[in-house]
Amino acid sequence: MLAGFSPDELATFAEEGLQGIVAITAMFAFAVWYFSIMRDSGLFDPFISRIVSTIIDKPALLTIGTVGLAMVTHLDGAGATTMLITIPAMLPLYDALDIDRKILAALVALTAGTMNMVPWGGQVVRGVAAIDPATISNVFNPMIPAQIAGMLSVFGISAYYGRRIRENLDAVTAFDGVDEESLIDDAVDGREVSVDWKWWFNFALTIAVLGVLIAGITSPEVSFMIGVVIALLVNVPEYEKQKEVLESYAPDVMTYVGILFAAGVLIGVLEESGMITEMANILVYLIPDVLGSQLPLIVAVVSLPARLLFSPDAFYFGVLPVFAETSAAYGHDPVAVVRASLVGQTVGFPVSPFTGATYLLIGLAGVELGEHIKFTLPLMVIPSSIILVVALLLGAIPL
Repeated sequence: MLAGFSPDELATFAEEGLQGIVAITAMFAFAVWYFSIMRDSGLFDPFISRIVSTIIDKPALLTIGTVGLAMVTHLDGAGATTMLITIPAMLPLYDALDIDRKILAALVALTAGTMNMVPWGGQVVRGVAAIDPATISNVFNPMIPAQIAGMLSVFGISAYYGRRIRENLDAVTAFDGVDEESLIDDAVDGREVSVDWKWWFNFALTIAVLGVLIAGITSPEVSFMIGVVIALLVNVPEYEKQKEVLESYAPDVMTYVGILFAAGVLIGVLEESGMITEMANILVYLIPDVLGSQLPLIVAVVSLPARLLFSPDAFYFGVLPVFAETSAAYGHDPVAVVRASLVGQTVGFPVSPFTGATYLLIGLAGVELGEHIKFTLPLMVIPSSIILVVALLLGAIPL
């Protein structure tokens, strides 16, 4: 209004922003519902049980098992779920071997950060929402090889620490006194672990939903909508219980839905009023041409340390749109800037002092924030660098 726009014009700008954000918001909401149903139906339980049992038998695999467990539990894209399942399950084992808890916190953080590049992860959702909600497959699919390479590097880091544990095992009485059944029961939230026809159906349904998403056969939100409907009919056939299930997941869903709608209003006002274009023009004027042509690469390099300076919303809805508009002025696709931002913004979310999941992580692990950042941040450079190199080699991020 200070710039001379009327309330009616601002309302129109807000409506334009909301219209652009509806699809990505629906995808996020139904993805959370879908994976929450799968989790509570026991889809991940056999994997979790196997990982915990293997670690009990072979303590040297503790760190690798930690990464495997965190990877499985982060398939729903929720950092809190990963922390709440992985750390309580693994912490007694780390304490039994007298292993520094910072290693546990770091491995969970590295895994959750790298896995958070899934399309329904908070950073991807924010990045796509800030630029073009219709481009989520175009953002995610080219980064799949880079994400796989990043996860392999995380397993490599865990193997390094596993080797160090193996060297010290002679002086330790492994897991004497540790109750395996109790650990598994806590990890699966008290559910009975079984692989019946319903488990196989859920497994096949999940593969189908993800396959349709990656192949681009239909829009992501439609894929998860159909998946939720089928999952409810099979796993929770009673109507009243279906309502209870959806309502129980509503707090997780509505928190981000509110954020995305608010972001849609902000982006609509900034874009429709021309503010982003003008800010980008100023940035183009200030940036030397030799640097402007490399803007996606610059965004990728600074995205990890930026995690310590900006909250996710401030970065994606305040900084990224300006970078994307500026990059377009130099001939780059704005989507490439979103991909570049994922290199550090996703991997680095569990060390950010602006992210609630970070405090949940260090609280459960019993680690100080400063020590966690000091120990984990240098390790995060490894998967971030590998993700960047692979993305550059495959053209997902242009040079």
